[in-house]
Amino acid sequence: MAAILGSVSAASSVSATFKKSLRLDFSQSDPIIAARNALGIAVPLVVGVAIGSIPIAIFGAVGAMFAAFSDRPGSYRVRLSRMGMTSLAAGIGGGLSVLASQSVVLSLLLIAVFAFTSGMLMAFGPVVAQIGIAGTAVAIVLNGFALPPSSAVGIGAVVLAAGLLQSLLAIAGWPVRRHAPERAVLGAVYAALAQRTRSPHPQMMTPGAGAKLTTARATITGYGHSHGPSMESYRGLLDEAERIRLEVIALAYCLERFERVGRTTQAEAVHALLLEAGPVLDAVAEALRKGKVFDDSVLEPLAVAAERIRDVMGEHPDSPTGRFASLHARALAGQLRACARMVTPGAVEGRITEEAITVGGIRVAVRAPLDTLRANLQPESAIFRHAVRLAVLVTATDGLARLLPDNSRGYWISLMVLLLLRPDFAATLLRTSARLAGTLVGLGIGTAATFLVGSGNPYALVFLIVVFVFGVRISGAPNAFFMSIWTAAYLVALLDLSGIPAGDVVVPRLLDTVLAGVLVVAATVVWPAWERSYLPARLAELLGSYRHYLVAVADPAAGKARIDEARIAARLARSNAQASLERTQAEPVAGRSAQYVGEGLLVQSHLFIQAAMVLDAARLSVSAAKGSVEQILVPMEPFVNDAATTLTACEAAVLTGVPARGSVNMRDSYTELTNSLPAVAPQSDVVRPAILDAADRIANSVDTMVHLLRERAAASTD
Repeated sequence: MAAILGSVSAASSVSATFKKSLRLDFSQSDPIIAARNALGIAVPLVVGVAIGSIPIAIFGAVGAMFAAFSDRPGSYRVRLSRMGMTSLAAGIGGGLSVLASQSVVLSLLLIAVFAFTSGMLMAFGPVVAQIGIAGTAVAIVLNGFALPPSSAVGIGAVVLAAGLLQSLLAIAGWPVRRHAPERAVLGAVYAALAQRTRSPHPQMMTPGAGAKLTTARATITGYGHSHGPSMESYRGLLDEAERIRLEVIALAYCLERFERVGRTTQAEAVHALLLEAGPVLDAVAEALRKGKVFDDSVLEPLAVAAERIRDVMGEHPDSPTGRFASLHARALAGQLRACARMVTPGAVEGRITEEAITVGGIRVAVRAPLDTLRANLQPESAIFRHAVRLAVLVTATDGLARLLPDNSRGYWISLMVLLLLRPDFAATLLRTSARLAGTLVGLGIGTAATFLVGSGNPYALVFLIVVFVFGVRISGAPNAFFMSIWTAAYLVALLDLSGIPAGDVVVPRLLDTVLAGVLVVAATVVWPAWERSYLPARLAELLGSYRHYLVAVADPAAGKARIDEARIAARLARSNAQASLERTQAEPVAGRSAQYVGEGLLVQSHLFIQAAMVLDAARLSVSAAKGSVEQILVPMEPFVNDAATTLTACEAAVLTGVPARGSVNMRDSYTELTNSLPAVAPQSDVVRPAILDAADRIANSVDTMVHLLRERAAASTD
């Protein structure tokens, strides 16, 4: 009976995957970006046809297409760098492939290296992995053509130039904002929160912010949502809005109690704090709506009002409501400071670069790519295992294709394996089913369209290719099925332009896609598991590694080797947690609550580790100045112990699904730290503000983690 139920469950999951692959979601579509990418491909096509060089048109279109796939949200500097690196990888892959085409051994070795590199780049997420995929794909495709080695440099240059042209067009499109919907819904949330703080009776207001929070959550964390610095900012602001709403309601309760018993002074202090919170929330909303830098000056009156709360409530130490109000006033002030730090990267969508964090003249490196790769180069890393599997399967299929009597189009199987294979079964099946269905439809559309315009008219074919490229890019990230339709049609028209009739492409391409799909699904079946079952452990490992890093940094006796080891372990844990979350998101089984909490924990843990790295830099700067490390670390010991205790409670909560039992209120711990830290020696004055700021961030991020886990536990019991 259990076996029958298991089979039914598996069948329903597979069925859900197929249905999911066929759904359409245009929430991530951008017609302006799609048109710009189509124009970037039109230019090399028209130039090549005009000068009578079809190879220039074809290779240029290939380079521009891969660069277009890298035109994704993020800072403009990073976007340009990513597109440029993708173009360079495609150019190098194409040139080396042509150069090595006369030797089967060298050619296969080249593909294996490129495929393995593509898999390892998954350590930085699928967007960065696109760089390796571009180089590998071009190398695979050009291996299938009989091209003289002397043309290697020329072909690589054409691919690179077309990709760089696409990148330059992306620069021209900087004024275009890709995250208007996310900024609009978040702006509405913060405007609603500001309106509540200005009400004479905030507790009696209708819960308008709650409905707006639901809308914002669906927009920001819904199916197909993207990633990047901007999206990380939006997700963090969304979590902070949830907490701010609770703190405002708690303070409104205190205000009502004070007014009821005639405590005018306390009531006025609470009301003044809420009134000063309003402009801060308004400034956050305005920064989001207008896409501008947050104005820090609005925080000064808030700080004054928070100090008044502490003084007024301190005059009545026996008042439970006063202590309650003081607690939530500190929490609200900390959360608003966190919003002020997070809002600008998302509001400006990369138009400016965040200033590097420096402490005592030492720059804090937030990302260390080589260390991240080094941390993942070990068998227990999910990234490493995926890279090995990808290299073996892509190289093997390419090698077997060379044994076929007619291997001129055998490259398609290897190419599809590269594009379809993912680290887990669910994501691979999802992409494969979408690709199969989309390819079937797209081949029909492409063949019919080329037949109608006539293969003898190159400009008509160029027009079709541009239209199909627009279709690919307008599909958006969530629509693998729809994107596959236009990709297949694009390839039919492109091959027709190169001299391969559309009628000769349809059946072989469809059969090759089916074969590649069977291979990649079979490869993932060898290692079957739903990633959601591993996600809690990955998240717990992440929190544990960050806890170890903080403890090591704050330990005066810790040497460089211990701190470096903790830092590398933290990078590996983050890579594994990020990869696990992305695979969980692709699974057709239930687990949305776990995904939502996982996303929130990743965002807050990122804020936590940045703050911990500031402490690391502060320690280094004091050592460089021949100061006493103990004098800055010893006063922090209670705060660090509280943070470690709370993170340990969060680890257990992630694994068990219960609230973080035994957690410490980090806002109280931070307040105690501010009282003890002024005793630091005068020679360390330069690092005191940085330490307090880092501790403030750590307190807020850890408290937010506790809040997220408490919400998840409450939702599971409803």
